[in-house]
Amino acid sequence: MKKIILVLVIAVLGFSTQAFCQTDTLKLSKQYADVTKDIADLQVKLQDAQSKLPTEQAKAQSATQDAQQAAQQSSSQAQSATDADYSKTRKAQKAARRAANKSADAKDENSDVKDLNNKVKDLNKEIAKKQKKQQELQTKLTAARSASGQAAQSTSTTTTP
Repeated sequence: MKKIILVLVIAVLGFSTQAFCQTDTLKLSKQYADVTKDIADLQVKLQDAQSKLPTEQAKAQSATQDAQQAAQQSSSQAQSATDADYSKTRKAQKAARRAANKSADAKDENSDVKDLNNKVKDLNKEIAKKQKKQQELQTKLTAARSASGQAAQSTSTTTTP
């Protein structure tokens, strides 16, 4: 009688331990899947940002060259306007405004490139963090599965004598 009760208690403990291990394994599996999805999403965003980078750099370079040309034209207009001719002075002022606007455009384009570079850097950091978390979850998941397997084996060996 005592042996039967002992076997039943051990079996109940084994099954409950196995159920808790399965619950932990399911939670870890869900977390692992979520982190894996996050990594995939971040990698898509990273590829998108990296593909935009050459275009943005080209725009910034072009805007910088335009600003330099506008500044040179403005300078030459200003030199020709020194003889107090009203129309030449007005042209010089317009050229100076154009040069200032082009310079602001170039500054904005260079700022966009800088922002995009920072975005790429931040995405790389975030991916590295998520990959580290993924590795930790993989380790925990492997440990939980092995513990679950050991609990199942101990239950089956104790109930078969």
